[in-house]
Amino acid sequence: MIAFSSGFGQTFFISLFSNDFRQTFNLTNTEFGSLYSIATVLSAITIIWAGKLIDTVSLKKYTLVIVLGLGMTCLMASIVFNIFFLFLTIYFLRLFGQGLMGHTSRTTMARYFSINRGKALAISGFGFSIGEMIYPTIVVVLLITIGWRLTWFSSFVFIFIILGGSFYFLLRRNNFQKEDGFEHHVSYQDISWRRRDVLRDFKFYLYLPLTLLMSFTVTGFLFHQVFIAEMKSWSMMNLAQSFIFYASCGIGGSVISGLLVDKFTGRKLVPFHLIPMASILVVMLFSDHVYILYLYMAGLGLSNGFTENISNSLWAEIYGVNNLGSIKALLTFFGVLASASSPFLYGIIIDQTNSIDMLIYLSLILIALFSSLALFANKFK
Repeated sequence: MIAFSSGFGQTFFISLFSNDFRQTFNLTNTEFGSLYSIATVLSAITIIWAGKLIDTVSLKKYTLVIVLGLGMTCLMASIVFNIFFLFLTIYFLRLFGQGLMGHTSRTTMARYFSINRGKALAISGFGFSIGEMIYPTIVVVLLITIGWRLTWFSSFVFIFIILGGSFYFLLRRNNFQKEDGFEHHVSYQDISWRRRDVLRDFKFYLYLPLTLLMSFTVTGFLFHQVFIAEMKSWSMMNLAQSFIFYASCGIGGSVISGLLVDKFTGRKLVPFHLIPMASILVVMLFSDHVYILYLYMAGLGLSNGFTENISNSLWAEIYGVNNLGSIKALLTFFGVLASASSPFLYGIIIDQTNSIDMLIYLSLILIALFSSLALFANKFK
């Protein structure tokens, strides 16, 4: 549920209001994009501190504070009246929604499950994919019928009454127990790295680029999806339909990777988890058929599902779970920076080449390079 709730702060959700925000405050695409990127980066910096609190604060209090913050931000969005408050709104949406909601879901599943960590991450990851499936349709219908301000107000009511009530009920005892009774397995409780120790570990820097690449690549491609559709002669209707493949294959990737993680561990799998995306990017170089769009979005969704489970399991396996919130907060910071930089960098390439081929070549080179680094890292304990 908390993964599902993160949708209110995700790019795909906020972007549905971009035209309304730009028209209301007379902003150009560049101005709104810059405001969005700056707010995203600042939220990432805040997460370094706020994310580590999950290690010391009860899950019930931590979750309810995030829900309160996200609900109040949606209320702020419904009454925003100038650019400064628009900036604050986006900052808090990115902080509480995309940042801390996702961080809480992934950290909690990785912390409380060891033997079944892959399955737990897979099940919780359904929330992200279900949100990607249903939020856009609901928001578009509300925008048409009641307008953008009342749509944000409706979100505020939904978060407070439905989500807030549900979380309070589910966490009312807060008596979670970690898995036990598996003495023949390695106990990740015996591994306890601190964040400053992680930053001194060279393996961290070998694995990090590959675990961030999915966030970087997917955000870049989705942010420029209209341009890509124009270059490939795909209609906007085709583009909208393709998100069904993206979300459904995200669920499939989450399930498959969850089972594989429990059998082989995330560390063994991580060098190979972007093979589906690399394969479909190669196909895109040679065909513009509309079916390639659906395969392309399916490949992105499948690899995204793999990344969620494999990378989140990887860090728990290597560094333990005692300080996982602190470590994951740092990783969330890097992830948000990656997602904030790709629209700008991809935009420069598009402006210089007026083609998407260079984006594909760049992505394939990065996948090959970073996968090799992760494969090399597996040679060390």
